[in-house]
Amino acid sequence: MNTSGGFVSVVIPTFNRRTTLARVIKPVLDDSSTGEVVVVVDGCQDGTLEFLREWAQSEPRIRVIYQENAGEGIARRKGVEEAQYDTVVLLDDDVEASVGLISAHASWHLDNDHRLVLGYMPTRVPYPRSSGQVATVLYAEDYESTCKLYETDSRSIFTHLWAGNMSLRRCNALNVGLGGQSRLGYHEDLRFGLKCQEAGLEAVFDRSLLAWHSHSRNLRKFATESRRSGEGRVQLMRAYPSLAEDLNPFSSMSVREITIVRYLGSALTRPISAPLAMATSYVSGRLKVWRLETIFARVLRLIEISFGFKRAGKVRHFG
Repeated sequence: MNTSGGFVSVVIPTFNRRTTLARVIKPVLDDSSTGEVVVVVDGCQDGTLEFLREWAQSEPRIRVIYQENAGEGIARRKGVEEAQYDTVVLLDDDVEASVGLISAHASWHLDNDHRLVLGYMPTRVPYPRSSGQVATVLYAEDYESTCKLYETDSRSIFTHLWAGNMSLRRCNALNVGLGGQSRLGYHEDLRFGLKCQEAGLEAVFDRSLLAWHSHSRNLRKFATESRRSGEGRVQLMRAYPSLAEDLNPFSSMSVREITIVRYLGSALTRPISAPLAMATSYVSGRLKVWRLETIFARVLRLIEISFGFKRAGKVRHFG
């Protein structure tokens, strides 16, 4: 393994981001600590592979690896396996690094071989707000709340991991294991965090390690991801029964939220309530009634998380 010059390997799994990928890779290449950028093309069909191979002809630090679509976790693992340097920085393909990000990550690992370092990646929230951006607004709010939790209790980094801007020693990433034997539809980041906790790594959150996250979801995709979130939590609860209470989405819900789920998220009511919440949020957004757009998007998320959780096998959650 190459350790010369303090270089690091930057691993970026990507799926169908051809039009925006250059904005992600270029600032990474501008960093003096970047020894290579390993881009794992996860079965893309949008010309990503051809674009990267052409770029790599003039930029030898870009290494392109193709795999049939297997998910982000497997793509990350493949990238780390192929990495040439002792420290790896893992970036998502919709996260744009600030100046000096890679060097700053590298500095955290000079005196400690057992750190998981998490950078800050605030969401770009469009301003002024337009119709259909409610999923991004809620995502940004959730992320900022999670960062405050990181700063209150560093152990929460493991149990609430958002992994789009992080670094660790390559050997630790391989020993802990990125991805898994079973593919999660959601919460691959969280599973990796729990594995790092089991391995006894030290977790650090550093707001100065800045990278901007470009997030975009329509309401239908937002609902699908909410449902997958519920399903993924059940899979993790089975793998980590001692953390079942923390992983159960109902544990952190308010009385009002549980009431909404009970009456609107049942098998009988969901076929009506979910489309109605989606339609009401959509129409409210078109009318620029932002408060109602947000309220009904939250209701939709609760309904879909509940449905996914129950469908994955957890029958009873509350009295």
